Amino acid sequence: MSFAEHEGITGVTFDSDGHRLLGILYLARGNDPKPTVLLLHGCPGLQQNADLAVELRDRGWNSLVFHYRGCWGSGGDYDLRTIPRDVTAAVDHMQGGWYPSVDPARLAVVGHSLGGCAAILAAAADPRLRAVAVLGAAADLGALDLDASQIEHELTRFLATTPAEFIRQRDEVTARLVPVDAVPSISPRPLLIVHGTDDSWVPVEDARRLHAAAGQPIRYVEIDGANHDFSWHRTQLRDLVAGWLDGTDV
Repeated sequence: MSFAEHEGITGVTFDSDGHRLLGILYLARGNDPKPTVLLLHGCPGLQQNADLAVELRDRGWNSLVFHYRGCWGSGGDYDLRTIPRDVTAAVDHMQGGWYPSVDPARLAVVGHSLGGCAAILAAAADPRLRAVAVLGAAADLGALDLDASQIEHELTRFLATTPAEFIRQRDEVTARLVPVDAVPSISPRPLLIVHGTDDSWVPVEDARRLHAAAGQPIRYVEIDGANHDFSWHRTQLRDLVAGWLDGTDV
């Protein structure tokens, strides 16, 4: 089957610093070039927002869900410090001419949790990402205050790293890669910040800090009663994010 006969979904692999990263590209109907969203999951990434990818596909958007190095089958060791570089590698791949229905000039990024932090950091340095949405994102990673046993149970048993190494990376990232410091650089591109008021992983105050630091244009939404994964508010989240993207000039 030729690519011209795509069925709306295809597996992808691409390189990031010599590591093979794995992903799924959701392709909207037809072969004309379309806007494409990078959907960045959190850590470890149990919530991968496939429902949002399908919603966007139905609305005429492509979506790439991919896995950073060291998680869910992607090569290399997991490294908090290099996740923004993995995002940049994904942008490079989407602009590489491999997919005729991907318009390389119309890229956006939507990140959840740690993926929201990565979206801010990557987009602040990369104007190719023309719109940014963050869902349940931390203002800085120092807020992730778990001990080694909690980190092993909740995170590193799914990742190619150890609790001690994860803590070391977290402390280094906290000192030099701070989303609340980077978020002003997204302006004048559009920014959406969404957070649940019942988020027990990242307090809603983090979203308020990001909102206060960001430039224009910005939309800020708190979803009343939503938890970190928006588990009981997925329809509201999908409508909000997809509708906002439809209103941008991506």
